[in-house]
Amino acid sequence: MGVINIMIVDSDPVQLEKLSASFGASQDIRVISSVSKRETAIKQLSLEPQVIILNPDILKQRTLSRFLRSLQCKLPMTRVLMVHASRPDDEVLIEEIRLGVRGYLRASDPAAMLAKAVRSVVSGEIWAERRILEKTIAKHMLMPDTLRERVPDLDPLTSREMDMLTMVMKGSSNREIAEQSNISERTVKTHLYRVYRKLKVKSRAKAIALLSHTS
Repeated sequence: MGVINIMIVDSDPVQLEKLSASFGASQDIRVISSVSKRETAIKQLSLEPQVIILNPDILKQRTLSRFLRSLQCKLPMTRVLMVHASRPDDEVLIEEIRLGVRGYLRASDPAAMLAKAVRSVVSGEIWAERRILEKTIAKHMLMPDTLRERVPDLDPLTSREMDMLTMVMKGSSNREIAEQSNISERTVKTHLYRVYRKLKVKSRAKAIALLSHTS
């Protein structure tokens, strides 16, 4: 994966310094910019950070969706992790993920967890509790049009594969899928292997990340 370049954007100078220091022990993560103003962050996108750790308070009157659209135009591969001083309501987190945020952190999270979150979103995963992912998917159920939009050259899924994928997106484990489908876990794994191969992803988490974002 190499060294991951990150930008930290936070209007609280104490928290900004703390977050920057948190990555000091991570040899594979480099803080290339730490800024306290949205305007400065926009200007420094030329540094091409792979991950932006963003405190939403810095957006002021600007909406998150507008900021993400601007970022998408300039750096479509850059991932955004939100950092909250305290944990927001589930609905706030769900809306952030729906808009394209790749996960969320608490300012008080230990350094090792912050680093793990950065590595996860760079690898294509969403850094969020399973419960939040389940609620996100429940609000935006998987449809064939969604599949075609996300994977234009997708090989058609069989009805069984579609059922398996839908259950995965609802948060079901392999065991739960096996019980609901009256088949063995081994058969479930075989079906899901074929599904992931068609989606061109290598894991459940990456399939969820691919299909959960709605525009």
